[in-house]
Amino acid sequence: PRVLLASRSGHVVRNGQDLPAHLQSLGTVAAVVAADSADASDSVSLSSTGPLTGVLHAAGAGDKGLLIEVTANKVQWMHAPKAFGAWYLYSATQTSPLEARVLFSSVGSGLGNVGQGNYAAGNACLDALAASRRAHGAAASSVQWPLVGGAGMGAAAFASVAEQQM
Repeated sequence: PRVLLASRSGHVVRNGQDLPAHLQSLGTVAAVVAADSADASDSVSLSSTGPLTGVLHAAGAGDKGLLIEVTANKVQWMHAPKAFGAWYLYSATQTSPLEARVLFSSVGSGLGNVGQGNYAAGNACLDALAASRRAHGAAASSVQWPLVGGAGMGAAAFASVAEQQM
């Protein structure tokens, strides 16, 4: 009945999708707030907005580069929204009786695509966090999505490929 949507900008309208309006048309109360899960204090404030029954963490950043080009700053930048964000949300909600904790990972964590070591490592952290939570009896899953055209980072990747083919 109630969904809290959080994004760094406080806007979750992408390419005309208008998720809050769609959820409201289904009879769901959708609140939208600006919060960065990669910031520990923002994650704590999200957990104090009211009782939570589930968390869906779909934050991320993409980065390309061979391992020889990876620097500590690049690793931190890549890990912030995914790995740190998931950990901060877990820490902030560990005493909440969650029915679901879903982490959006990527098949890249297991496949190890060339030039995406940072991305694979960040997603592997999500997979490990979910496995650890399940081992301790908590509800948690890490969904290893493939590249999806028309949504999220996949939309930009498909657009880039389409431009190159022109």
